[in-house]
Amino acid sequence: MRKVIAALPDTLISQIAAGEVVERPASVVKEVLENAIDAGAQAITIRLEEGGCQRISIQDDGSGIAHTELHLAIQRHATSKITSLADLESVISLGFRGEALASIASVSRFSITTRTSEDDHAWQIQVNGGQTMGDAVPSSGPIGTTVDVQDLYFNTPARRKFLKSSATELGHCLELIRRIALSRPDIGFAIWHNGKVIERWASCNIEQRVDAILGQEFQSSKIALEHISGPLTVRGFISKPTSSRARADQQYSFVNGRFVRDKVIQHAIRSAYQDVLHGDRQPMVVLSLEIDPQLVDVNVHPAKTEVRFREGGAVHQFIYKAIQHALGTAAGQSTDPSTQYTPSYSFAQASGAGSTSYVNSVSSFSNQNLPLSQSSKSEIDNFFIQLNNRPTDHLAPTENNDLPLGHALAQIHGIYILAQNKFGLVLVDMHAAHERVLYEKLKEDLASGIKVQQLLVPVVMHASELEVGKAQEHRTTLNQLGFDVATLSPTQLAIRTIPTLLQKAEPISLVRNLLNDLDSTGSQAVVDAAQHERLATQACHAAVRAHRTLTLTEMDALLRQMEQTERADQCNHGRPTWIQLSIQDLDKLFLRGR
Repeated sequence: MRKVIAALPDTLISQIAAGEVVERPASVVKEVLENAIDAGAQAITIRLEEGGCQRISIQDDGSGIAHTELHLAIQRHATSKITSLADLESVISLGFRGEALASIASVSRFSITTRTSEDDHAWQIQVNGGQTMGDAVPSSGPIGTTVDVQDLYFNTPARRKFLKSSATELGHCLELIRRIALSRPDIGFAIWHNGKVIERWASCNIEQRVDAILGQEFQSSKIALEHISGPLTVRGFISKPTSSRARADQQYSFVNGRFVRDKVIQHAIRSAYQDVLHGDRQPMVVLSLEIDPQLVDVNVHPAKTEVRFREGGAVHQFIYKAIQHALGTAAGQSTDPSTQYTPSYSFAQASGAGSTSYVNSVSSFSNQNLPLSQSSKSEIDNFFIQLNNRPTDHLAPTENNDLPLGHALAQIHGIYILAQNKFGLVLVDMHAAHERVLYEKLKEDLASGIKVQQLLVPVVMHASELEVGKAQEHRTTLNQLGFDVATLSPTQLAIRTIPTLLQKAEPISLVRNLLNDLDSTGSQAVVDAAQHERLATQACHAAVRAHRTLTLTEMDALLRQMEQTERADQCNHGRPTWIQLSIQDLDKLFLRGR
């Protein structure tokens, strides 16, 4: 039987939209907070009951809504934020779709109370399950807007069953508010739950807001970051590699003030930490990316948590380089005990870190004992011999010595170097430290030029039409990375050359993953990871071994090398290479002053 095509009623249309926009109480909080921020609010109060399932009331001191426009605010696709396609293509406001309030009102008992600076009193309009309960009526209230949402999903009980417990829904609401509060530290927030204040953040600067929300763990390990290049600016804070978490639950990224979950940004963060973070450990990050609105599309998801960059590869490389630069400090550049940090996880969790493979495509050779070239081997073998021949005498440590890692005093069990600087005692894991020094040197050598290995017999790769298209599109980039990939047919590629460093890798898997990376994020991270993993293994095998006796001159030389080497605060597996014990720490150990 043929079914008749008919237009859907407005109430049903709003409820369908609500299924996309209003997933849970936190979704309501998000949409209303974004409207409050767009209205210029400087103070916002959020009141929740039963995790927001029973009631959500959000009051702001923004510009308010004219009472003559109040009925439009609850209509679908009515907004003051865009008027043309040009506005949509360069939108900078947070809420702009014009469907949020209508969607929320269609599945709740809803009211708006608002007052502008031109009005003598406030006005209120009520909606019950999508049905407007009369015109706007006079009410009482300060300048600004209060949105009151009660009994969410009261008229769609099947959808209400998908809500979790009050505690769970409250957790989602709080996490959402934290994200918005991090993006706007200039706005004060107060959060109430069941009549009690649970959070209050005054207007402040970004560092104070980050410390207040992310707590002591991040505060004691954060590194400030700011990088500007053309139309791109990134600012924020990242954690030191030795302070990490098992989950990525404290990674906040913002694009033009909007919290996003973007695979390009997340991939860039992970790539930048790749050779300084152990295994699956996750850094803590608060990053704000500012970009020309015309270079990013924020209208790709109803909840506006996803974006699409016009030049994803450039954005990826920009963020990657910014984080790499921030992490690239030499050992001891911050030896003041007041800024010292301790690892946030047990070293026992890092056991076996040397066998961790970052890239599946190269796991087959990641644990092999890789031979060094003769020139590199000679250089490493003679590292300490050459130091012994230097005429410089060992300098006795003094209180006024400003060398970050100080001067060596002794060696403990052939494993640790004991040194003294002006702050107190320094303990160095000599193998881990030497491994990082060698690794960074090998990376510098690699960056000076990629050596290419011509395959005696080209490797034929069966590929999809999409992969063939990717290979043709990225041919120039592939050549720059040392890969000559030619098209044989619509479903076949021939791999003729690969980088010499990766000659033992499985070329088909490597090229396939590389094409994926180039297409999805515009990066060559899979190749960088493979090469760096091989270099890390070389450095690990070549570094000075435990139980090797060093002279004071040799130990001092290693300390100076660490002070000149980027990322030398941790080894290639993310473990610390040295720790600082201040005089105050030592006094506490021996109960001095009591």
